[in-house]
Amino acid sequence: MLIRFFHFTLACLLAFIFIHDLRAGDDDKPTIRRVRVIYLVSQDREENIEYTAAIEHAIRDLQKWYGRQLNGPTFRLNDPVVEVVKSDKDAEWFYGHPNGSLKDNWGFTNTLDEAKRLLDAKLNDPKFVWVIYSDGPGNKGRGGSGVTCLPENDLLGLVGNHPTQKSKLRWIAGLGHELGHAFGLPHPENTIMHANAIMWAGMYGQYPDNTYLTDEDKMKLMWSPFFYQKDDTPVFQKGKIVARYNYGGGAFEQHAGKVPNYWTETKIKDATTFTFQESRRDAKYIYLYDNSRRFFIRIPISGGLSYFSTDDEKTWVALYEVAEPSFVNR
Repeated sequence: MLIRFFHFTLACLLAFIFIHDLRAGDDDKPTIRRVRVIYLVSQDREENIEYTAAIEHAIRDLQKWYGRQLNGPTFRLNDPVVEVVKSDKDAEWFYGHPNGSLKDNWGFTNTLDEAKRLLDAKLNDPKFVWVIYSDGPGNKGRGGSGVTCLPENDLLGLVGNHPTQKSKLRWIAGLGHELGHAFGLPHPENTIMHANAIMWAGMYGQYPDNTYLTDEDKMKLMWSPFFYQKDDTPVFQKGKIVARYNYGGGAFEQHAGKVPNYWTETKIKDATTFTFQESRRDAKYIYLYDNSRRFFIRIPISGGLSYFSTDDEKTWVALYEVAEPSFVNR
């Protein structure tokens, strides 16, 4: 009897260890960053299942389109693809509630505020790019810094009920345009040459076959941590750290194996990571560009005060005091 009990106990212990090892293995897998799509249903309305289906169709179609443009790599979607979330705000609140001095931005700001309250959505989220539709009446879709917010106007378009622009493809392309902004893509500098680019006027009647990402857009997306190969390998892979500039609360780290040089900034308190591309160097500074947040940082080569610029280097604001660099893997 004692032997049977011992065998039973040993079997349970081995099973526990096996299951624990499986779970530990799952936990060790790198987290895949995803596009998270939200449909906010206002307090005075009910979910429109046509809207839900149309949103899912649009984002899946764009996932394939971005993949064709990049010859394979594309973004990943969250599960479920569309989350339907009930708000306690009336529909008119989303684009009508005063929130800041610029009325055209009320819809974006209100929608993001509500999604933040309900789902912890935020700008420059390291885990998600957020696509947030609301059924609030409005026509001011916006995208940038990891978030795009779109109104009822776009929902009507996705189901073919827009009063003037009946093509559903125009509204899928409109999402593709704003999603591009959320990924950090700007409007093209040469809008005549690239009139049909999706980041300009290509969303009007050109999607899917006659609009495109510019070469500059493609390069930026291939540097984005939100794009993956078919086997879920990140397109943008970190090389070994070759130099580190520490500051109170974090560090700037240069990685090997990329041209132009690629850098990350890591925060100690919450393991947040941001990605930079080195734009140039001079005798005193290394200049880094954050594509998703669209600003520059300059780091003193020998240590000292770093600076950031949000206006294309016209003005610089003091940032962190960084230590002299330490060199690794040399």
